[in-house]
Amino acid sequence: MQVNFSIAWRTTAKIVNDIVSLLPNIILGLLIFALFLVAAAIARSLTRRFVQRRRSHQGMVLLLARLVHTSIVVVGFLIAISVVAPSFQAADLIKLLGIGTVAIGFAFQNILQNFLAGILLLLQEPFQLGDFISVTPISRQERR
Repeated sequence: MQVNFSIAWRTTAKIVNDIVSLLPNIILGLLIFALFLVAAAIARSLTRRFVQRRRSHQGMVLLLARLVHTSIVVVGFLIAISVVAPSFQAADLIKLLGIGTVAIGFAFQNILQNFLAGILLLLQEPFQLGDFISVTPISRQERR
């Protein structure tokens, strides 16, 4: 009984050749993503400085800085993926997300409500960073 490895060898050689041919795109995509990570860190720092001068709300400063950082990282990731895989288009992903937004909105309704409530707490600032909040457990008899 003979085992024929020629098909497996040709398939392996094709996969290796494909990876080697994509290597420049992968390196370029990683470089672009790294540049966006650096730009996001700089933008987060600038946002913190700018917002701290305008507002005294420390929590909002952190929230805005994180939103700016995350937005830039996501854009950088989409651009890097577009470079590595030219058939991928960010517009298709955005269209898909637009269709799914309604379903996502209903699925995450409570989470979004809590997120918005957290933003309102940040704006009102009833607490300072470093405060400890103690909540006593509520028994079933007290709720009635």
